[in-house]
Amino acid sequence: MVLGILSKYINVNLSLMIKDIFYTKYATATTHNSILTSLNVPKRWYRHFYIFSGPASTITLCLISYKFLFNGNISEIVFALLDISLGTSRKPLIPAENVILAIVILNIQCWKRVYETHYVNVFSDGKMGLGVYFIGLIHYAGIFLCIVGESKGFIRDSHTSLFLYKLTTTELICALICLCSSYMQLKSNFILAGLRKNQHGDIVTKEHKIPFGGLFKYISNPLQFTEIIIYIMLSVILWEASTFHYITIWVILNQLECTIISHEWYHKTFKNYPKERKILIPYIW
Repeated sequence: MVLGILSKYINVNLSLMIKDIFYTKYATATTHNSILTSLNVPKRWYRHFYIFSGPASTITLCLISYKFLFNGNISEIVFALLDISLGTSRKPLIPAENVILAIVILNIQCWKRVYETHYVNVFSDGKMGLGVYFIGLIHYAGIFLCIVGESKGFIRDSHTSLFLYKLTTTELICALICLCSSYMQLKSNFILAGLRKNQHGDIVTKEHKIPFGGLFKYISNPLQFTEIIIYIMLSVILWEASTFHYITIWVILNQLECTIISHEWYHKTFKNYPKERKILIPYIW
């Protein structure tokens, strides 16, 4: 009941301007001719997030491996960048083994998204808000800066050793859940892409259709559902961090808003949309 009231409240009070800037697919007709439409970029530019974050994740993995495995000396440039991003008062909070685990997961997720956005997704000719574009790039840069910036060994005069056996069963289970969620995300993207391709894999349409199968059997937004799970699991793995949890909260709030708008759009656009399909949580909401 509370979730239902929250859903209606957000839908009623969500600013039309925010919809136009951040969710152009669901933009209202009354604002469609506004100046905000000039602040949009092609939706296929979504790929740029992962063209950036894929290599960034690998560079970060190489950097922390150099430090944790070989006790390498970190350049003053790296310290300065982290100080500018997180402040000079940052503290060494995250153990090396947790940092390694989180960055490996992010490598898998980011490079999987490179594959999806280049070889699976069929982007419409629609537009994406310029705000989304820049926030997306900042978001992925922030992830790696937040993790490394609070890692033991990446604060001046701090030292650490890598002991993988210190990873707890809970942290390893969280890592497994991340990988399973990433795989379900991939399957969901295959389902969405299949709506616009024929049996030979050729693109035959760019229209929106009702997806079926996989998690779509239960919820309207499996991509957002799996994304939220991945970030919650990363927060558990990086539990001793302070800054990263703000990113997780941001992702949850952003994805929740997107799911509500998306679910409403599906129901308004398709009169035969499955009534039993929930917004985000199977069988519940």
